[in-house]
Amino acid sequence: MIKPVLLALWVSVLSLSANFAVVYWKANRVTDSAAKTAQALEQRKTRIINVPILSEGKVQGYVVAQFAYTGEAAALKTSTVSPDGVILDEAFRLLYAEEKADFRKLQRTDLNKIIETLKARVLERVPPELVKEILVQEFNYVSKEEIRR
Repeated sequence: MIKPVLLALWVSVLSLSANFAVVYWKANRVTDSAAKTAQALEQRKTRIINVPILSEGKVQGYVVAQFAYTGEAAALKTSTVSPDGVILDEAFRLLYAEEKADFRKLQRTDLNKIIETLKARVLERVPPELVKEILVQEFNYVSKEEIRR
């Protein structure tokens, strides 16, 4: 008589623990996939900008630049303002006001410094989840003489 009661109790405990284990596993699996979805990054490109380079009161040439940026996909989709405008505005201000860089003989360190400064300025104006990284797609200097050809 005691053996069937113990067997029934054992089966009940196993069934309940299996049920709780499945519920716990499903709950944690949903939060893991939600966290992965929230961290998904999206890359977007800005339009090309032309920045005049002035020296001695005259236009010496133009910097033609295009940038790309990465941000959280969910934040970019729900954002009412695109970071493109802020990135282009800050890039134009930075390149137009840059007097130390010689764009005819641009060095790698100059470009890295420009990107770091640009990212710092952009992050002052937009939330950090919208702009995780700024990349250079195109960066050329065209002198005034080359334009006339």
